[in-house]
Amino acid sequence: MSDHDPLRAVRPAPALRLLEERLSRRRLLARMAALGAAGAAAPLLAACAGGASASPSAAPTSTPPPGTPGPDTPAPSVEPTPVPTPEAELNVYNYDEYIGEDTVPSFEKKSGVKVTYDIFVDYTTMEAKISTGNSGYDVTFMTGVDVPKYTARGLVQPLDLSLIPNLANLGPDWQSPAYDPGNAHSVPYMWWTTGFAYDTDKIPEDLTSWAALWDARWKKKMAMLDDYRETFAVALLRLGYDINTTSDAELDAALALLQEQKPLLRVYTADDIGDLKSGNVRLSHAWSGSAYAAKADRPSLKYVIPTEGGIRGSDTMVLLANAPHPVAAHLFINHMLDAQVSADNSNYIGYMGPNQAATELIDPAILADPTVNPDKAATDRLHELQDLGEDLQKYQERWTKLRAG
Repeated sequence: MSDHDPLRAVRPAPALRLLEERLSRRRLLARMAALGAAGAAAPLLAACAGGASASPSAAPTSTPPPGTPGPDTPAPSVEPTPVPTPEAELNVYNYDEYIGEDTVPSFEKKSGVKVTYDIFVDYTTMEAKISTGNSGYDVTFMTGVDVPKYTARGLVQPLDLSLIPNLANLGPDWQSPAYDPGNAHSVPYMWWTTGFAYDTDKIPEDLTSWAALWDARWKKKMAMLDDYRETFAVALLRLGYDINTTSDAELDAALALLQEQKPLLRVYTADDIGDLKSGNVRLSHAWSGSAYAAKADRPSLKYVIPTEGGIRGSDTMVLLANAPHPVAAHLFINHMLDAQVSADNSNYIGYMGPNQAATELIDPAILADPTVNPDKAATDRLHELQDLGEDLQKYQERWTKLRAG
């Protein structure tokens, strides 16, 4: 599989305020346990020390009794271990309009760190940029399912969780997600679901099943997402199979079902927001944030998590390999997990975050909208796409066959 997968769908930036241009989609409180801490803290301490290391001293002529302080042993002190000093700058790479208006300025004011905040229009652009391993960025926003892949490639480095105390604000479901147990390499930022949306003015029925997207009555008025994992997941859900299956027989059955559907579709859409709000389609496979955004122009739209189940996904914050400002990056991630900051982000972009402490600060209108904040009955029907390693090629090959046929 190449570094830049041309078959991967372009999931659009989920901003609400620049919909016309969109293709479709938080005082550091922790301290180091010890200056010689192991693991993920080591590169941070090295960064704070400027990268210099002392020359080894000559071997002692005798071994001192146990417990005798050595020349480098710090004197006992009741003072807390100093917090690493952040670098003066930070480079962040994110979707456009995918953050609250005051989030970066408030971080700069609190930390004294100057942020260079660059934006990417689509996910594949970000992937191509970070795949060099020397992008110059410290923090970027990555889909959860991709965290294992980029970690394995050495493009994402471990987090020092002692520097991110606001991690405690995450809801229980997000403190150790399947794609990154223990949040070792990533911190969830915002989450979404995938279901379908339809125009109730055009289709005055109560649609609840994925089968609706195979209904010939709406031939050429329907769309599926131009995303092979998401689209195959729909077929697999209809067939009662695991959405992460690697069974050739099950994937062949899913392909056959999608081939049956293809003549009924108007488009495999990379612009579910635009297609839904313009009326180009009456019924579309869609991300929840896109449906929420499209409803601002077409209130008759209804978003559904089907009875067979839907997808739950998340964007995460990761610390990139060779990040030039790792301490500042940890401060920034911690800032993003502040309850008020997290709520401000949700209120601005219209997505729910995984920050449980922020819930009471989120706009009641967002909390009341099942499109972006589904109830437990709906969330119990959600599944997460997982990294499949080399077996992902099985999906890619069948997607190519589907699109070419």
